[in-house]
Amino acid sequence: MKNLASRVLAGLAAGALAIATIVAMSWPAQAAVDNYTPHGGPGVSLLGSDVVFTVVEAGQTFTCEQFDLSGTLTGPDVSRPFGSTATTWDQLVFSGCTNPYFGATTFDLTGTWGFAITGPEVGSVSPAAITDVAMFVEMNGCSFNIAGEVSGDFDDATEVFTPTGSTLIIADDPVGFVCSSVGFTQGQSISVSGSWLITGLTISNP
Repeated sequence: MKNLASRVLAGLAAGALAIATIVAMSWPAQAAVDNYTPHGGPGVSLLGSDVVFTVVEAGQTFTCEQFDLSGTLTGPDVSRPFGSTATTWDQLVFSGCTNPYFGATTFDLTGTWGFAITGPEVGSVSPAAITDVAMFVEMNGCSFNIAGEVSGDFDDATEVFTPTGSTLIIADDPVGFVCSSVGFTQGQSISVSGSWLITGLTISNP
């Protein structure tokens, strides 16, 4: 009986050790799932064509034939948590930006934009966001600042980022007597459509 009890206790101890070992091995693996690693660089470009910014409440659109940003990849081959940026974009080249009412429109960066993967990759597609978007928009007789971020999907097999959502808003009181004629006011939301080709960047998990 004593030997049987000893064997039972030994078996229980071995089982507990095995469970503890599995937990210890599983925890870092689970933590790593919440990370991603950008590869490429050092230069990374965001090449946009037929990008449309729409001030939703005012029903006004700004369509750009070309809307390109360029900058650098930060920490290539270094794993980081989802939501942490992988790029700094501080140069903008645009052309053919127009509004049906105001005509030609100009955009100037007022900050450094970023790009972040926000969730795990499925196949070659990762949820992502263009972050820290900040720019000054000027047209004939009206100007204002835009701020927020653009969410979407990044397919690193095709290098295409496709917007699916936006938190962009008119960030200040529009300046110019004609702004009110089309209904521009501070706080109005701005949607984004079109697509960007991101060159010099691929993603892996973790």
